[in-house]
Amino acid sequence: MKTRLAKGLSVLLAIVATGYFIAYAWRALAGRDLSGLLDRQVVYAASALTALYAASISTTALAWVRMLATMKQPHPVRRLLPILAATQFGKYLPGNIAHHLGRVALARSVGIQVTPAILSVTYELVLALVAAVHVGALTLLWSPPEPFTHWPFARYRGLLLVLITLGAAALLLLAPRVVETLTRLRGKDPEGSCSGPLRLDLVSAAVCYSMYMSGLILIGFGLWLVAAALAPEAMHVPGPLFFIGAFASSWILGFIAPGAPAGLGVREAILSAWLAGVLPPAQAVLLIITLRIATTVGDLANFAWGGIVLLRQRI
Repeated sequence: MKTRLAKGLSVLLAIVATGYFIAYAWRALAGRDLSGLLDRQVVYAASALTALYAASISTTALAWVRMLATMKQPHPVRRLLPILAATQFGKYLPGNIAHHLGRVALARSVGIQVTPAILSVTYELVLALVAAVHVGALTLLWSPPEPFTHWPFARYRGLLLVLITLGAAALLLLAPRVVETLTRLRGKDPEGSCSGPLRLDLVSAAVCYSMYMSGLILIGFGLWLVAAALAPEAMHVPGPLFFIGAFASSWILGFIAPGAPAGLGVREAILSAWLAGVLPPAQAVLLIITLRIATTVGDLANFAWGGIVLLRQRI
């Protein structure tokens, strides 16, 4: 009953967020000339964003390789990267978990034991969420959006940056226990039948954490390129750090709204709030739409080449 209620609320949140963004976009773009999207610089920047987003899957693959090696399930990145690439498109299905289920199923087909496969995905969710919260919080303090520029705690920014980083480090230490608790709550035995250890050591957790952070940085940098191309010539655009944080923050809320496939609607609504006062409304909407197109095309490209490689490998 609680699970159904949570899913129902998340679906409702996705619908409300989507409606909000559609209304915002309609007002911002009414009567506007959208030919700017075809500007050469915008096209180049959007292409770069798409390429960076598609390439960010490699950082997740490297983290997955490290996790599985720690669990005595060593597999080369050339074997695991196509599995990740091909299954990512499953996140566009309702429920936002099909890509994880597909990855576990394909992992079994290459000889990875079920328990390490499930735990590696759970570790990924926990560490990626911590990384996004960390990046978003640091950006909120260092390069805040307009509504937070006069935040009373801004004078203690240095201290807060240190405390947030220490908090992230503490969460890294607690990650194994969090994963074990989540696994037990789902009715799985975290020990299970496995030939190797199932708990990540601190070094492996830190390496994987840095991989997830680097993926956010790649996408945020691409978002900054598009924003700079869309902005009027005389307008000052914040640096890459602002857009890295904006993407990380929108990813977090899209992540915790499982009723929204790939965070649809939720991420757009959060980004529109972050960009208020940074870009004119029309350019902000075009940037958000470009991001959604770039991520969808990037996922589709990964699905295509990953599927081809898997067929050749006869998985």
